[in-house]
Amino acid sequence: MTALEPGAGEFERRTTSDDIADALRDAIARGDFADGEELNQVTLARHFGVSRVPVREALRQLQAEGLISAKAHMRAVVTALTVERVAEVLDLRIRVESYLLGRAAPRIGRTELAELRALCDEMEQVDDHEQWLTLNKTFHGRIYAHSGAELALDMSRQLTARVQRYLHIGRTDGVHRNEEANAEHRRILEALAAGDAGRACAELEAHIGRTRARIVELLEQRRTDDVPTHGTRV
Repeated sequence: MTALEPGAGEFERRTTSDDIADALRDAIARGDFADGEELNQVTLARHFGVSRVPVREALRQLQAEGLISAKAHMRAVVTALTVERVAEVLDLRIRVESYLLGRAAPRIGRTELAELRALCDEMEQVDDHEQWLTLNKTFHGRIYAHSGAELALDMSRQLTARVQRYLHIGRTDGVHRNEEANAEHRRILEALAAGDAGRACAELEAHIGRTRARIVELLEQRRTDDVPTHGTRV
């Protein structure tokens, strides 16, 4: 079953260009489309039950975000990120999200801390990796929402969207160890509760840095495995 076949996962029918962009963005993030896979306008329009106009606008949005690439009058394909580009995006995430956390820290009070603790509790009870990723996104988003830095928030969302699909490889490749990440979330939360923004940022940078190291290591290994040896692809 492909992402565009009826009943394929959570890929639901949408109507407006924004709705279609959201659906495609989520599908790419889940890994429903492979790197380099074509997003055909006619097929998408038929799937969503719309004309090609909103599909075309949705694809333009995704292209602006770097999720797909397309030359003039050429087919749109899911952007395949190199190991170096993935590392670059995650390095930028560290800087942008540390900035957001530093801005948000003084504005997080008891009520917000209680909400964040509840999210940590929930993440520690979840076994499903996809559900955990959703909660993880909510946890970080709740914190950054208090930053009041709209431009940096937009940058963070775009950077996350570019590499989100690589977090999903944890389902089979063990890139993301939920137990360790849960402990890292607790340390960030403890620093926030203590009013220590500097320590919270340091914990966050280490948290994203460890994810970066695992993903880069895995992608490097995959690239090595794809290198022909004596004329044979391993």
